[in-house]
Amino acid sequence: MMNKIRTEVEDGMKLIWKKVDPKDLKPGDHIYAYKRYGSYSHHGIYVGDGYVIHFTRTEIKEAILPFSRVEPETVPPCPECGYQENTGRGVIKTCLNCFRRGHKKLHSIHYFMYGVPQVGLLLKKSGTCSTLSCTRSPGQVVEVAYELLKSNGFGKYDLTSKNCEHFATYCKTGVPASVQTAFYERLMKFGK
Repeated sequence: MMNKIRTEVEDGMKLIWKKVDPKDLKPGDHIYAYKRYGSYSHHGIYVGDGYVIHFTRTEIKEAILPFSRVEPETVPPCPECGYQENTGRGVIKTCLNCFRRGHKKLHSIHYFMYGVPQVGLLLKKSGTCSTLSCTRSPGQVVEVAYELLKSNGFGKYDLTSKNCEHFATYCKTGVPASVQTAFYERLMKFGK
């Protein structure tokens, strides 16, 4: 039993730290990219042909962490998908490069893992995996993401209860969950 858990954890760690080649992505994949020097990860659903549906702030950006500053910047629209930073709000569809771009840098893409044993979850960096099982087929995941895009049906962005990880996890499982947020909330309570 211990060897099986150890093997699952080791296999999971390899996937988490391994950068994903965009050519290997498949529609329905829950992906993420680290932002702000690895302080958080941004999540989305790869829908094919180099595009990602993801959830962004519905209002003007505020700092993710209380000690960080966010300064608005004007960036010309992306020549590939037309997305313009700081203008798109809510559920959006962008090219993969716009999804993974942060401060003019393209960040690496990683797979989000489902069905990780509880013991493995403790060893992994927050926001990279979940103990939830993926209950939808890749086609269903893409369909849910497109439905939420068309209807802008994911509601108002909230860091702790409705963020990009909640969105992507909902598309995969039907449950809006965020391990990253739970970690952040514990960190904030510890700091008080």
